[in-house]
Amino acid sequence: MSQSEMVKSNNLAVIVLAAGISKRLGSCKQLVNYNGETLLRGTVKKALEISNDVYVVLGYKKDVCEKELKNLDVTTVFNENYKKGMGTSISCGIKVTQKFKNSMILLCDQPFMPVSHLKKLCEKIDNNHIISSLSSKGLKKTVPAIFPRAFYDSLIKLDKDFGAKYLLKNEKSVDILLEEEFSLDIDTKEDKEKLLKDNLIVQ
Repeated sequence: MSQSEMVKSNNLAVIVLAAGISKRLGSCKQLVNYNGETLLRGTVKKALEISNDVYVVLGYKKDVCEKELKNLDVTTVFNENYKKGMGTSISCGIKVTQKFKNSMILLCDQPFMPVSHLKKLCEKIDNNHIISSLSSKGLKKTVPAIFPRAFYDSLIKLDKDFGAKYLLKNEKSVDILLEEEFSLDIDTKEDKEKLLKDNLIVQ
C-alpha cells in the first residue's frame, strides 16, 4: 500500500473553510487566482490527496465558488450564517462530519501549504489527540489541524468570528512544525499585492 493510500484509509473528513466575505482583502479570496487556478480549487485538490471525504463550506458568492469545484468529487455545505465569521463555518462543517472519527480543518487561502505537511498531520492520527500545525514563527498552534470526535461538541458551539484557537491553545495536542513560508494566508490587500509583485498570481 502506498503512503497516499495509507493516509486515505484513515477515518478522516476534511473540512475546507471557504465561506468568508474577505473584508480586509476587499475581494473574494476564494476566487483569487494562483498559478492558473483559484485558491479554492487548489486547496480542494490538495484535500482530495489525503481524503476521499472532503466537505467545502461555502457562503459568500456561493454559486460562483461552486462552479470552481466542477468535476471535483466533494460535498458542498452552505453556511447561512457566514457573515458572522469563521466559527460558524467550523460549526457548520463539523455538523456534517460527525460520523467520522476525525475531521481536519483546512483554510482555502494558504496557497503555499504543501500536501506533504497535510500528510504528516494525518500520520499522527490516534483518534484521541488534536493534531495541530505549529507555526515556526512564534511557535503558535494553528490550522490546518485534525480534531478527533471528542472535540466535536465544542466545535459545533462556535458561533462568532473566531476559529478553534482556544481549543488549540488549551488542549494537549500533537504538534507538527510548519515553516513560516508555508503558512502565509491571503488576508489583506498587502498579502495579495506581495504575490502580484512576485508574479505568482495570474489575473
